[in-house]
Amino acid sequence: MRLSYHQLVDRVRARVSGVTAAELAVRRAQPGDPSVVLDVREPDEFAGTGALAGALHVPRGLVEKLAADILPDLDAAIVVVCASGHRAVLVADVLQLLGYSRVQYLEGGLLAWQGAGLPLAPASCARPSAAACARTPTWADIRAAFPIVGRQVPVMGEGERALLYLDHAASTHAPEPVLDRYARFMAGEYANIHRGTHLLSRKATEHFDECYYVVSDFIGGDLERDCVVFLGNTTQAVDLAAHVMAALPGKVVVTELEHHSNDLPHRNRGPVLRARITADGRLDMDHLAQLLRQNQVKLVAVTGASNVTGWMPDIHAIARLAHEHGALILVDAAQLLAHQRIDVRPAGDPEHLDFVAAAGHKAYAPFGAAFLYGPRGIMDAAPPYLPGGGTASRVGPHSVEYVSAPDRHQGGTPNIGGVLALAEALRFLDGIGMAHVRQHELALTRRAMAGMKALGVTLYGPDDPDARLGVLSFNVAGVSDPLAAAVLSEERGIAVRNGRFCAHVHVDRLLASQGGATPEPGSAPGAVRASFGLYNDEADVDRLIEAVAVLRDRRWVGRYRVRAAGVTAEFAGRCNDRWMEADAPSPPAHVDTDPGAAMLFAQLNPSGPTRSYLVADRRSGAAMLVDPRRDQVDRYLAELQRHGLRLELVLDTHTHGDHLSGAKRLKDLLGCAIAMHRAAAAPCVDRPLEDGDTITLGDLALEVWHTPGHTPDSLCLLLPDRVLTGDTLWLGGTGGCDLGGDPAALAASLLRLRGLPAHTEVWPLHDLEGRGRATIGEEAGQNPFLQGDLGQLRARLAPNPGEASAVSRANAACQT
Repeated sequence: MRLSYHQLVDRVRARVSGVTAAELAVRRAQPGDPSVVLDVREPDEFAGTGALAGALHVPRGLVEKLAADILPDLDAAIVVVCASGHRAVLVADVLQLLGYSRVQYLEGGLLAWQGAGLPLAPASCARPSAAACARTPTWADIRAAFPIVGRQVPVMGEGERALLYLDHAASTHAPEPVLDRYARFMAGEYANIHRGTHLLSRKATEHFDECYYVVSDFIGGDLERDCVVFLGNTTQAVDLAAHVMAALPGKVVVTELEHHSNDLPHRNRGPVLRARITADGRLDMDHLAQLLRQNQVKLVAVTGASNVTGWMPDIHAIARLAHEHGALILVDAAQLLAHQRIDVRPAGDPEHLDFVAAAGHKAYAPFGAAFLYGPRGIMDAAPPYLPGGGTASRVGPHSVEYVSAPDRHQGGTPNIGGVLALAEALRFLDGIGMAHVRQHELALTRRAMAGMKALGVTLYGPDDPDARLGVLSFNVAGVSDPLAAAVLSEERGIAVRNGRFCAHVHVDRLLASQGGATPEPGSAPGAVRASFGLYNDEADVDRLIEAVAVLRDRRWVGRYRVRAAGVTAEFAGRCNDRWMEADAPSPPAHVDTDPGAAMLFAQLNPSGPTRSYLVADRRSGAAMLVDPRRDQVDRYLAELQRHGLRLELVLDTHTHGDHLSGAKRLKDLLGCAIAMHRAAAAPCVDRPLEDGDTITLGDLALEVWHTPGHTPDSLCLLLPDRVLTGDTLWLGGTGGCDLGGDPAALAASLLRLRGLPAHTEVWPLHDLEGRGRATIGEEAGQNPFLQGDLGQLRARLAPNPGEASAVSRANAACQT
């Protein structure tokens, strides 16, 4: 059974020593008393109250961070105090874990001190060995707590520069106290929870169970009525909410503001209605009210802040509206949690938030820990989200009794270290004060929005910075979002996000109403997103604005090229008017240029040691690549994009021993199939071929000839006027019997090719003479390996008993 907060405190109290108010008063009255009083109340708890004279004020969330600085002596006598004494018990336990040997807590807290008639001094910041106050850290202190701030990144043409991370809406970095807490668990406390009686398991359980209360306290929750369930990410948290609500009658209302995570889980479980947004990206409250009036709605699922624009709907007004119509509210607080105070409010309040979902990786904790806060009654009534270990109290051969929430829905071992780190991150934020966080980030947002507007770029969403978080999505006229993000990263060391941010409905509406996008050919339009966090400052904003001006004025110095997996860049030392132009792929040695022809045929990488071929049906756009090289995949992708083709098949004419095949890489990137002869060993082959098989591309048909000898799996491809010969036949030579080939088989294969019509063009894998192509007639007259009878050819082909090369082994194992 889950421990209550008071039960948890009672359990921890057994490990630490307490001191009564009377005892502490006597001790402090003695001359030269060396003990330190550590007051761990939050800043807002000092209003209208006093404090013990000379006490050191450090909010609970900063104790671990500041302990080494403010309490340098591990043997010092320390008394931890708070309002009631409960929090002081938990902090005293943490200090003991940090190595302090003489830690006590004030029994009954300051309430007991006042109840004993003992005096309090006006609240002030006093530190035993320093004049500065530790209660409210400066932004320089906060910035210094993040190791990522010192990260240097390469910048094109400049060496290295300090990273400017502006992708907090995607994921945030952890500060040292959070990293330390995670490392401490992994190094010295690692054990499973709720499973064992040994010391590590008991301590891990206690620390984990405390996290339920940290999360609940942070959002103003009530664990007597509601509960917190820990999961892996916000998507799972929202999905759990959809799961527990699935059996209730009614529909779910989502909005056009939503991230896919607060949309698709609801679609997956029943009817969904969608509330519109206005042209500038606000929620249309009239439309939401209309949906609630005209439908039986059980749940309104709405973001606490848009991950596209940062705009914050009035979630409490939405809650009131939902409750008036008999619905509950689910707030996706992934963006909101670390930037604005959340208050779920008491259950009787008409603006109470029923469900809140959020994740640690957007709140300065590591990946892999999230939570759903929701009504305990609904959680207990629903079937387990993931039945398994820890979800049942009794299991028989044909029966099972499940426990209550939260364990009911936490199947298997949770991410214990991640949850501890999540709780520590919330303590860290609490130590700063969420009002302080909001004021800081709002100042940055105002500065950034003013700078963007002065540049004339398209800035999406409502104009009012006070209604937004520090999230700015924008576009620069004539510059695509992938190019803009690449330039900012490669030339300015600025990390931003681009695309549609897993919020396609929202982005599509904004782009349609506000314009400004310049899409890449064949790609959906998107935007660039810069988002601020705790350790950003005004200098960061100015650096962003300066870099966006470079984009607007086309003053970047690199060469950039789009490819399927992203954007590649290299230093050019000059400005580029057309960003892809400077790094266009090398022209093919031959391309059929007749636009009326049914077939597009191109010989690729003509300047290298081997040739690759692109064959496509112009009408349908279906294409295949023959003998692609691993190191040329980017150029193949550019060629496909340039012609607007869809790669359906990649084919290797045999298992190559002199270059790594690009087939597996192309399959991974584009999902195309791989074809080779059935004798090939490669396990990634999707289509094993036989002699006489036909490969179709739209209206084109290619005939497969099995031509063994160079290797057992060698083949050629025939079109009506040409043949792709791989290593079976070169211009002026043959691949021979390298690495254990079969001379007799190769001689027979060469004679078969010689039997083709004389005008048939030969397109080989290797062209040692640099001719590009020849005809069967030309080769029969001058290539010694197409002259003579079978016996004479057999005599010219010497076997090679050598072993397979490392390259051929890699190709045979699809390790490319």
